[in-house]
Amino acid sequence: MAVLVHLNGIPASGKSTVARAWVDRHAASLPVAFDIDVLRAMIGGWRDALRPAGIAAREMAMAAMRAHLRSGRDVIVPQYARSAAFVDELAALASDEGAAFVECALHADPAEADRRFTARAASGPGVHGDLGGDLMVDVAVGLEAFLTTRRRLTRVGGPGQGIGAVLDQVDTAVAAARQQR
Repeated sequence: MAVLVHLNGIPASGKSTVARAWVDRHAASLPVAFDIDVLRAMIGGWRDALRPAGIAAREMAMAAMRAHLRSGRDVIVPQYARSAAFVDELAALASDEGAAFVECALHADPAEADRRFTARAASGPGVHGDLGGDLMVDVAVGLEAFLTTRRRLTRVGGPGQGIGAVLDQVDTAVAAARQQR
């Protein structure tokens, strides 16, 4: 059975890195990581129309995810989400395609994420936009408030944990979800 994993976390927390490592770990079964921010950055004029471009990228990604799940292959989506609408849309997509859904949140230190975010922005044209004037600590507080509302959330990562431990935690959550279906 296919699985759709949503990997939430604050910007620059390592979501995309974890997602790429997870698909590499399971490469034999051809999983895919859909980074919607990267897809959005491929749309002309996205910086001037951030929200409409984001919606268009999400719609394209959802169609591609549907096709991949339908083929029996796994999908992981590293996407910061602080409201239920998108996460619930992912869960509904998984359900529609007979796939299991796993909702994970990656722990990150806001100060470290802020350093990474700033370095990423300074290194050239970014695909992730900006924080809208918020401080990373405020973003983390807002995300945590949202995460406390999620009933089936698996928290992954933590202080001092390497990527191998995080991947093991995601794999454990995936195995449990497959077993429940």
